[in-house]
Amino acid sequence: MKFNVASVAFEDKAGCGGVLRDDKGVACILFFGSIVTRGSKMTEIIAIKTASELFIGLGWHVKVPLVTEFNLCVALEWLLKRNYRPTLWNLFIDIDCGINQLVRVQFLVFHWQSNDMANALAKAGITRPLLFKA
Repeated sequence: MKFNVASVAFEDKAGCGGVLRDDKGVACILFFGSIVTRGSKMTEIIAIKTASELFIGLGWHVKVPLVTEFNLCVALEWLLKRNYRPTLWNLFIDIDCGINQLVRVQFLVFHWQSNDMANALAKAGITRPLLFKA
């Protein structure tokens, strides 16, 4: 399974979105919504956390490996190297607990233009007051 996540951050608004696809590329889950945070880096981290929580909530995490794709190298450094993390330790503790539940996880950084659906969901999420999951 592969989760493509994206985020958008403006001065006063931020949103995230994601799409979970199976091995044939069929969309299984979508999410999008607004986020209260500053900066695109932290918005991307929250999108990754949301994707992990949704995947674990399905119960597939014990049998199916998860690949999470996103477009910020800084977010990857924060996830993999604890000494690079900013001061929001509780958020990273939650992410670490989720990752530890997965049978196997892989993070990939990609060019933002190759993830049109997740980018569109992130932009739509800016105007949505609650997180939408389907």
